[in-house]
Amino acid sequence: MAEMRRSFDRPETDYDRAERLAGLYYKQHPGKGRYYIPTAAALSRAADGSPVAYLHFGMAGGDYANVDDFLHTYDLPKPGSVAPLPQDLRAALPGDEPAEGLLLPVGQAGRQIFVVMRPSDVEGAGDVYVRATGT
Repeated sequence: MAEMRRSFDRPETDYDRAERLAGLYYKQHPGKGRYYIPTAAALSRAADGSPVAYLHFGMAGGDYANVDDFLHTYDLPKPGSVAPLPQDLRAALPGDEPAEGLLLPVGQAGRQIFVVMRPSDVEGAGDVYVRATGT
């Protein structure tokens, strides 16, 4: 017998769970009016069984989708110094992830956010990589 759903909410996906764990899920930021959708996301487990989320957001730059707007949308601080991206983050996401990025200062325990600016004629083009752990 099929189960009937009384809600119009779509089923939660690994992308949703990864965004929620990283604190970047749209429902965690009500009233912003705009949100960014990851171009790639993966959800895994650490050796101790705790969940680990890996996210990549790509921004083409320009007036509407740029790194500064991303940081503002999620109330994140400006990036700090250069740091290597964790090896597990680079392995979990498809593609050719960079070796390093600008690490945002700690704002949420278990979350690392890296900004990589793209050489481009368009201002604000870049990528944001996130690794988050939790329970």
